[in-house]
Amino acid sequence: MKISEIFNLGVQQVQLDFVDINLKKDYPLYIDPYLISTRTDPWSIEVDRTIKSFFSKIAEHIRNDEHAKAIELFQFMSEPKETCLGISRTGTDNGRGVGEENATGIIKEIIRSKAIETGVVQNIEDIIVFVDDVDKDKLSDMTTNIIRKHLIDYTKEQCKIWGIPLTINESLPYWDPIEEDWVTCQDELLFYKGRELVLVPKAIVSYISEYNAQKYGWHFVISEERDEQLRRRSALVKFKKYKNGKEKYFLPKKDVDKAISKQIADGEFESRKDFLRQYTQNKPELFERFRKTRTGTVKSLSNDEIMQFTGHEDINKIIDALVMNLKSIPIGTKHASEYHKFIRSVLEILFYPHLNNPTIEEKLHQGRKRVDIVMNNISCSGFFYRLQDINKIFCPYVFIECKNYGKDIANPELDQLSGRFAFNKGKFGILMCRTIVDKKLLYQRCSDTFKDDRGLIIPLDDNDIIEMLESIKNEEKDGIEKSLEMIKRIIILNG
Repeated sequence: MKISEIFNLGVQQVQLDFVDINLKKDYPLYIDPYLISTRTDPWSIEVDRTIKSFFSKIAEHIRNDEHAKAIELFQFMSEPKETCLGISRTGTDNGRGVGEENATGIIKEIIRSKAIETGVVQNIEDIIVFVDDVDKDKLSDMTTNIIRKHLIDYTKEQCKIWGIPLTINESLPYWDPIEEDWVTCQDELLFYKGRELVLVPKAIVSYISEYNAQKYGWHFVISEERDEQLRRRSALVKFKKYKNGKEKYFLPKKDVDKAISKQIADGEFESRKDFLRQYTQNKPELFERFRKTRTGTVKSLSNDEIMQFTGHEDINKIIDALVMNLKSIPIGTKHASEYHKFIRSVLEILFYPHLNNPTIEEKLHQGRKRVDIVMNNISCSGFFYRLQDINKIFCPYVFIECKNYGKDIANPELDQLSGRFAFNKGKFGILMCRTIVDKKLLYQRCSDTFKDDRGLIIPLDDNDIIEMLESIKNEEKDGIEKSLEMIKRIIILNG
């Protein structure tokens, strides 16, 4: 059973910020530390710092020849069955998970390879490229252990949003970047039938298919070696003379690959990864180029990709049901919570993968003010990215207020939302309301707020939300972007 089914959430994967795991099935999805490192949202930055803190401590011990201390830190790694991600976490152990024994083997292999001392490995994700016996399963497992506290806190927020009960218990070890050590604590944890569960944001999982030894070896090392062989006109290079007298030297990459495989078979290198290590020591700029190019290729999975594993969902039926649900919610403060719940169920469909990690009733200014929903801006392109990059509106967080009013929104509601903005939190918000009779007047009021340097607010009523949902149903790729951009343009240019 999936999380959404166990706790009767009444929503599908496309409406959830986390991977809707099935307790009886493992998903070939992995927590990707490189993907996390490329993000600029506050949550990802904090998580990345924790990962780098751990690996920096490991590197420090290895460089100081304190191998016993490095091995001891790795012994706190366990196979994190609570996420249900990766392969073979149920039934008989086939050795694919990291586990304590495997973790000790991994650190010993890192030490033996001298990958850290030579500067080849500088980040935890680099070991999948250069260290033998490390695959995406083990890299994901190690990362899960390190960032467990962040995932526990994320799980608590998601359980708060969806009304899932938690239990006070002792946590498994996680890395504390302040203490620079593994710690445990009493915390609110998610359990089902005695089994601990940890929810994982779908924005940080991937197939780990773009940052690995195969991609680096084929597209960078072998390409570089082929060009070098061509420059030297080595014995591997082939020659062809055409009837018109033209001559051509060429060398297929597969021939270079075969030559490398032969060197490994002959014992010149211990393994393919040993070859990559030694080659990179001589040409470190090659790996730096590889790392930079991955930024554009390693991205969060789309809802469609995630649903390939969590189960097929008919998006048209989901949208039709949401539209009917919205229309059936009575207007008025008496039904405010019902409207708020609806908005929470629709945010992921509208704004993922640009916004994620929603929290509800977020406390601001030492608790003196509250906001209905806050989401992290993780966008690398599109509307939410342009807000910061082009419009220069600082918005690492997006504030969302829900008003189930039967009247038009006026200045008090705009002032309430703009009052939540702060120089270190962001100055952009979305005001969800039921109906806007005089849109021209409301846009003018939003324009006044913007021109007074009190932030940008975009109001959306039922018709706007339905239009956006219908654009998804009609496969209008940029439908939501265009709607938001149009309203933004009117407000900024108004008056």
